[in-house]
Amino acid sequence: MQGFAQLTTKKVFSLLQKLAIGIIIASLLIKPVSAQSVLKRAELYKVRNQVDLSRQNQPSWNPAQQGEAIVPQDAVRTGANSRAELLFNEGTLVRTGAGTIFRFPPGKRNFELDSGAALMMIRPGQGQSIITTPEAKVQSQGTALFLQHDPNRNASLIGVLTNSPAGLVQVSNTNGDITIQLQAGQFVSIINGVVGLVEYFILPMFYESVELAVGLGTGQEQLIAQESPEVQTTINAVRAEALGSLQNQLSWLNGFCQIEVQPQQLSPLLQWFGLSVPGEQIALKFPETDLFVTPVRSLTGIAWLGNYCQNYRKSQSSK
Repeated sequence: MQGFAQLTTKKVFSLLQKLAIGIIIASLLIKPVSAQSVLKRAELYKVRNQVDLSRQNQPSWNPAQQGEAIVPQDAVRTGANSRAELLFNEGTLVRTGAGTIFRFPPGKRNFELDSGAALMMIRPGQGQSIITTPEAKVQSQGTALFLQHDPNRNASLIGVLTNSPAGLVQVSNTNGDITIQLQAGQFVSIINGVVGLVEYFILPMFYESVELAVGLGTGQEQLIAQESPEVQTTINAVRAEALGSLQNQLSWLNGFCQIEVQPQQLSPLLQWFGLSVPGEQIALKFPETDLFVTPVRSLTGIAWLGNYCQNYRKSQSSK
């Protein structure tokens, strides 16, 4: 009986050894599956006024039509008072403003903004995206963000609308010697390779005034319903994170408004919070585009905050 038990134990041990060896071999043979989706094509989902295409890095530009397919190395160009929206195969939605040249090169998830302005809605869970301008390199993990580039001044601006659970947006200059992180409600400019200070901007004001961001703000459900099912899926997925970031900023603003100060007293109070206020509104020195931000510490931002706080206090007193 004892010999049978020993024999059984040996067999079990031998089987476990074989099983372990099999698992190791299988793990070596099976290639890991990357969570990073691949950009293969895009569709010109919407066009307004003058929109042109350049195929495969060719110098010629030809008028584009809505629904036309775009593949890597094709470029989209918009004229004055023009818009273009690109819907990619994995669901990313890119809205470009006037005077913009936008393309995506071959590879995993790369985008390029040569000039103008673009707002990007990247669904969560798509993996890392790299967006470049002539002055900046941006690494994002499924985030809504916007970019501008002025080639006449070698200036780029990057702002973030959502916080991804996968990590914050990383921005660096083209040399890669300076890298900063941005969270929702922050932006930074890079001019001639020099990375500026990280600034806060007013998210409610952004959603009220920037057409390219339509659908991400509050009370815009009817506008979302007018889009195609695929675009609705993208906007709703990104909007869930955008509204969370918006609510976080509103909670901060509401707490700020509970401090009994007058609008003219906001400047020293913001300085106390570490947000120094210049004598005049911050000049971002970007030409008029379809994307613009209002820094919290600018004179325009302070005026907006003063009015917001007055309305907030009235609403609280009437309850």
